[in-house]
Amino acid sequence: MPRSGRQPQKRRGPGRPRLTALLVAGTLFLAACGGGEGGKEAAGSGASLETVVPVEVVTAVEGTVAEPVELAGRVRARSEVAVRPQAAGAITAVHVRVGDRVKVGQLLVELDPTVARAQVDQAEAALAAARAAARQAAQAREAQILQADAELRQAELAREGARVQLDGARQRLATLQAQWQALGCAAGSGPAATAAGGGLAGTGSSGWAGGAPQAGGTGTGGPGAGGEGGCESLAASLAEAQAAVRQAEFNLQAAQVRLDAARRARDLARQGDPAAAARAQVEQAEAALALARHQLDLTRVTAPVAGVVAAIHAQVGALASPQAVDPLVVLVDPGPAQVEVQVPAGLYGAVEVGGTVEVTAGSTAWQGRVSEKTLVADPRTGTYTVTVELLAQDGRAWPVSGQPATLRFTPRGGARGVVIPVDALQEGDEPGQGVVFVVEGDRAARREVRYGAVTSRQALVLEGLRPGDRVITRGPAGLAGGERVRIVEEGGPR
Repeated sequence: MPRSGRQPQKRRGPGRPRLTALLVAGTLFLAACGGGEGGKEAAGSGASLETVVPVEVVTAVEGTVAEPVELAGRVRARSEVAVRPQAAGAITAVHVRVGDRVKVGQLLVELDPTVARAQVDQAEAALAAARAAARQAAQAREAQILQADAELRQAELAREGARVQLDGARQRLATLQAQWQALGCAAGSGPAATAAGGGLAGTGSSGWAGGAPQAGGTGTGGPGAGGEGGCESLAASLAEAQAAVRQAEFNLQAAQVRLDAARRARDLARQGDPAAAARAQVEQAEAALALARHQLDLTRVTAPVAGVVAAIHAQVGALASPQAVDPLVVLVDPGPAQVEVQVPAGLYGAVEVGGTVEVTAGSTAWQGRVSEKTLVADPRTGTYTVTVELLAQDGRAWPVSGQPATLRFTPRGGARGVVIPVDALQEGDEPGQGVVFVVEGDRAARREVRYGAVTSRQALVLEGLRPGDRVITRGPAGLAGGERVRIVEEGGPR
């Protein structure tokens, strides 16, 4: 609350020795009036008459009082960090003391790690199992691909063998056919007749045109024909060669079917990924392990910033929780301190950012500079917060955060407010608060005010009065408000 070097005296109400004379004059006036008939009536009903109190008043005006102003505040560190745990657990160790300087990441408090460590072990085992399953799945897929490749290669070789077998069977059949025709084993047969009968080479046909040999029979030879035994033997060989060609053609077709199936199987083996699910389980297990390790790290509460330990609430054996009211440790910036004060609206314009002020913290005086002031008043108190940075002094330690401080400055041109005589102000129970009595109509009214500078003659009221209010400067002792008053003298501020 603002106050100056001079405080108004506590009084029960405005009053001076002249009040006695006023009261005596009033009494004599009433006694003189009581001599007539009206006086008798007044005497008969005296109990019902209301006493009129004579008072002196002045008119309050807006103005300034160029006197130093003092505001109460508190020392604050530039930054103050409340360190809280991010996990619940029993406190097993406290590694710092009040006043210690700590670095970023320095261990402050330890919590019981038993449960968190067990969770890490469990997560590591789950990850090992997932990785083993993934390896097995990968090996199975590789084996499946290798097997599909091998089966495809075998099918290709089988088809190639079937083709070679067919070529060989056709070549043998063609050779036997040429011998048959050369021997003339069939009447009227010849190369042309053989071709007309469906040609064996490359046809796979079992019939012979014209004189083709039939089962159980022989051909008749023409001129130059071979003997009967030779044709019979050649006919049997021709029948076997014809059957061999048909079998080789079938084998080639079957080998082609197996080759096509092997290719499809190989493509599916390469396109499919049976190990994908196993790899996903590995990733899930890795994430679970990372989370478990993070929970284990949270049992070690470290300093988030560098600073000085200002307070410790952690106690070994107590249960720490993120929802606890008190933090485990409070860290403050060891650098220059600040002072925060609440400024009434009447002094807001008198405090200038960048202005120099005097600050007293404890028994030590400091020079300070106004660094900032809020633009919006506190809705509860109607005051504004002003921050003052203390200026360093050689060999002098900064005041402790939270220590009471007093800010003193002389407003440029004087703080503006409502100026009244100092005799009209009664000091309240709190610094900067008081009571003033004003005349409203024909009654005395009690006003609670907030005041700033006070001199030997004047007081600057910041809140509670308006310019033009008639302020009582002299009146009876014990004035409480509500009394009927009569103004005997009126003037301006003296």
